Amino acid sequence: MTGPIKTLAQDVPPEWLDQNGHMNEARYLQAFGAATDRFLEIIGCDGDYIAQGHSYFTAETHIRHLDEAKAGDHIRVETLCLRGEGAKLHLFHQMWIGTRLIATGEHFLLHVSLATRRTTAPSDTVAAALSRIAAAHAGLKRPGGIGRAIGEA
Repeated sequence: MTGPIKTLAQDVPPEWLDQNGHMNEARYLQAFGAATDRFLEIIGCDGDYIAQGHSYFTAETHIRHLDEAKAGDHIRVETLCLRGEGAKLHLFHQMWIGTRLIATGEHFLLHVSLATRRTTAPSDTVAAALSRIAAAHAGLKRPGGIGRAIGEA
């Protein structure tokens, strides 16, 4: 974990475009959601874990649209774990086309029991994997945009 984790790589399909000829804003969330799902798989929150009655729910999301993506562009998402302790998970995604940063997605998730729909600590295995990644990412340079609110210049 010497850097951000590549959590998504794909080409932009034509059906993801809006009337302006670039990727629709909902598709940015879809791509970041897929990146979050991949990160969760990496820490052990996979289909089996969810079938046992545990998961993470997204509580807050902030997306910044910095540049355009068009049909056929190859996008990749790199993910930093800003916080991973107890029931709390804070992720920061960066979406790239080559060396061009086109969007960021900041997401705060809570670990829940699917039976009660209430927050609960993750399993020891998931907590340990998350702790390792969070500790490794704690020493990495923080990219711009983390913690931004709408309307900030």
